[in-house]
Order: sequence, then structure tokens, then C-alpha cells
Amino acid sequence: MIVVYSYENCCNYNYSTGHDITQFLVLRMISKSMRNIDNLTIHRFRGIRDLKLEELGQINLLVGVNNSGKTSVLEAISTYCNPLDPLEWINTAWRREIKFSRKSKLETLKWLFPQNNDNNPDDFYQGETKVSGSGNFSVVESKATYEEFEDISKTTGNNNEEYEQENQIDDEIDIDNNEIRRGADLILEVTTQQEVTTLDEEEKRSRYEREKVLRQFIIMENEGLMNRAKRSKIKKLSVNMITPISHKIEPFTKLFTQTTFQGFKQEVIELISMIDSEIIDLDILDPTGKNSRLYVIHKTLGITPISAFGDGVLRLLFMALTIAKSKDGILLIDELETSIHTEALRPSFSWLVKWCRKMNVQLFATTHSLETVDAVLDASESTNDLVLYRLYQKDMQTKTVRIDQAKLGRVRENLGLEVRW
Repeated sequence: MIVVYSYENCCNYNYSTGHDITQFLVLRMISKSMRNIDNLTIHRFRGIRDLKLEELGQINLLVGVNNSGKTSVLEAISTYCNPLDPLEWINTAWRREIKFSRKSKLETLKWLFPQNNDNNPDDFYQGETKVSGSGNFSVVESKATYEEFEDISKTTGNNNEEYEQENQIDDEIDIDNNEIRRGADLILEVTTQQEVTTLDEEEKRSRYEREKVLRQFIIMENEGLMNRAKRSKIKKLSVNMITPISHKIEPFTKLFTQTTFQGFKQEVIELISMIDSEIIDLDILDPTGKNSRLYVIHKTLGITPISAFGDGVLRLLFMALTIAKSKDGILLIDELETSIHTEALRPSFSWLVKWCRKMNVQLFATTHSLETVDAVLDASESTNDLVLYRLYQKDMQTKTVRIDQAKLGRVRENLGLEVRW
């Protein structure tokens, strides 16, 4: 289902007098300084309710005590950037778990969706999420609903159609001879907004048209997806997420190949050599074979597989390769400081901030480390390049305190105050 309507008609915007709310929105939309995501409201997602992140920067740090919702914010952003892909939702639900010990698909997925308050305890699980935002990204609202059900399939093993017709009993089901399958309906609804230029007798004007797209999927446990809607033409925003264990479980070869084609290889070597100055080069040996692996050319060790190096090298390498993949998009890093020694924080994050800016990558990162906050602050140069958000729980809701770069500099450099809680 696609619905197109005029933003002008919806808001009755008058360019000479203008309604205050509409004028504000229009001015925000046409601002050249907008980022991919300029403002974000997470209405419902996991345990988060009505959390606002306003005036986002190029670099955004999320701090707060444990279980304050930092990782959930990253997950909400991930699904918001690619809202019509059910695999994005499934992968987002699975990222917190080790692959070999993952819970079932539905058991993990449903916890992204806060349960509807009007459900009875004995009903099948029903939940919904909603995230809205503004910026250069065309999606202004993403809604998703999840509802579990049970389906019954025959397991008699008799494929004789004539036999089945002769023995069919209307309106009765023999549970003993059938298998009960568990599944869920996943309905993804997205609203986009695009600027449209029109010509009239007086002057050239702009208006905004909104489009709604609905996609429905059936997700069966231990089975593939069943799509019940046509593929949408809505363009997703490139988004990549790095968890605290991504560098241990994700393959490097494909990322490295992509980075090499982008001419970004030397910059990657520059970063990891901050951990080990004897690293000379990186290369894939036997690139066409089944066992192709990434190797390090090292002054002392010679040609050595990347897996032989410590977590610090692997973590920074994975970050660098993912920045190249995230060009003109969004990069999400959970626990930014993981595996990086304190002495390497400042040079590493200076590199990270510089290349996020050059690659036009908007970064969202969580941290528990005050040293990390200071290192990123030192690396950020332009005003409003860095914004820190402190998350906390109050009255069953997630609240936030926004600290811009200028204030953060005064608080940390001049006063040395704590900003994490």
C-alpha cells in the first residue's frame, strides 16, 4: 500500500505568513547544515519511551550507567536507517548474542517490541516500535508491529490427494497427526518526505510530499521469510554497527577488499601502526581460494595472519575498515574504548574523528570511559562537531541531558567534572 499526499495540503503552509510549526520544520528541512540524522525521537523501542536526541552532531557520544539504554539507542538507529528490511530487524535482535548460543529467532526478535498494554497474559505476544526523525535522510517515521501466532501443518506423510479428500473431516483437526508451528507477523510501515519543486504564475516554490509504504512479512521459527508485499523503492541509509566482539567473530577479507578498491588501504595501516609501529602492510594471500585470509607484513614477524595479533590491533582494524564501508552514512560503535589501551586512545580517536569527517560518516558511540570522552573531545575541532548525551532512567522513562562541544570542553578541561552520571 502506497499513499502519497502533499505536505502543503496537509499543513496549509503559507509562504507569506506561515504557521509557526510548519515554518520551523521547513526551515530545518532546507538547511544546508543538516546531517543524515539531525533530530531523532525514539517513541517505543525495547525499554525506551519517548527519548529525544536533538541537534545531533557529526560525532555523538552516549554515556550513562549500566542498563540506561545506550545500546538500545544504537539498535533503534540501525533499524530506522534500514526500516523495510526484515533481516535488519532479525540481525539487530541477534547482535547481543554469540552465534553458537543464540536463542530462537522469534524469542530474540520480540524483545525489540514493547508489549501492548492491553494484552492479556495468555494472549500471543504483540508489540510495536516507533522512531521518527529529521535530517537529510528521507525517512521521517518508522513503525513496526510484531504479533505471534501458531500454525498447524499436516505431518501424516501421505501425499495422495485422493486419500486426503476421502478422509477429510470438515471443521475438525486431529492435533495428534499435525505439527504446531510458531510464527509471527512483522508489519513494517515507513513514512518518507521528499522536496518537490513546482512552478506557478508568480514564482518558483517548493513543497514536500510524503509517501507511506507498508510491507508485511511472515516469520516462521526455523524457516525462511515469507514476503507478502512488493519490494519498496525507498532508499535506505547506509548503516553499520560494531559491537564489543565484532572484531573477534566477523570476517576481515571482504571488508579489506572493499577498502582497497576505495583507495583507503594506507590510511588503515596508519591507524593500526599506532598500536604496533612495525606493521608495514596488509594483504590477502590466495584471494581466489576458499581459505583466503588477511595477513600482516611485519618487520619482525614477517608475513603473519591477522588473527595472531592482539585485540587492540583487531579492534582498530575493524573500525577502520567499517568506516570505509560507511561512507556518507551512519556508523554505530558500542563501547568505543573496548580493547584499546589508554595510551592509544588519543591518537586512535583523532584518526577516527578525522576520517569520519572526511568520509561524511555520522558516528554514534557508547562509552563507559571518561578517558574516552576526553580523547574524543581533544580530537574534535569544529564547533558542534561533537555532542554528548547522558542517558538516565526516571519515572519508567529514559531521559537525556544534551551537552554540546563548547560546554563539554568547559566542564571537562576547566572544571574536571564527571559527565557520565
